[in-house]
Amino acid sequence: MNIGIIGVGNIGGMILDTLYNEKNNFNIINRTRSKIKKYENIKNITICKSIKDVYKNSKFIFIAVKPQHIDEVFEEISKIEEKENYIISTAAGKELKEITEKTGKSNVVRIMPTIVSKIGKGVTAITFSQAIEKDIKKEIIELMKPLGKMLELEEEKFDAFTILNSSGPAFVAFILESFIEGAINIGLHAETAKDIVLKTFEGSIKFIEKENIELSELKYKVSSPGGVTIKGLYELEQKGVKGAIMKSVYESYLKNKKL
Repeated sequence: MNIGIIGVGNIGGMILDTLYNEKNNFNIINRTRSKIKKYENIKNITICKSIKDVYKNSKFIFIAVKPQHIDEVFEEISKIEEKENYIISTAAGKELKEITEKTGKSNVVRIMPTIVSKIGKGVTAITFSQAIEKDIKKEIIELMKPLGKMLELEEEKFDAFTILNSSGPAFVAFILESFIEGAINIGLHAETAKDIVLKTFEGSIKFIEKENIELSELKYKVSSPGGVTIKGLYELEQKGVKGAIMKSVYESYLKNKKL
């Protein structure tokens, strides 16, 4: 299979590294050529000289450029005759209708991966233009399985999904960091604190999944009447931590809607 990637930065590079195998041929291009130099001598990867070369030589073409350059790419593609190939856009805020209009192409797919897709643990939202047939949908989903779970989602829900999925790891890192620094404050060394916190979060998630319990039920299982856990939870409620997190998700959502 011939796969094209336009823009081999954080997202494009992650897609290339995760999907790479010797059964597929990759045609890639990047605005800054020095950033793809490392791919020069890798089997089945061709560094192309133009977007046209990527498009014409690939069945599936991922577009993963920065927002400020996306319209330039769409314009370049609009000049190329359409054939049996498919555009797969990772651009936040760029809907199928806009991509179709600006590229002049009907075979358009929109996806929203996350940085953790690199280890196959992410959830990638995907939506298809009406022109794409059922067998092609299956082929695209199969192609992207190494990224993790594929979730076919209505396009109007993409903005909400983006905040939870793509922005989510940054929020998680912030919360984890807060616990680690809290642990340092009460006398633990940083590396010890990090190990404990990461394992505690990982274990809690797996426990919730395995036991199939509600989040509130886990809180009640751990909290003793008048004990230390409920005291800590009370402090979080008093300081409005839940509300602050909800507000950060909402404000990020509004920002994404403006892109």
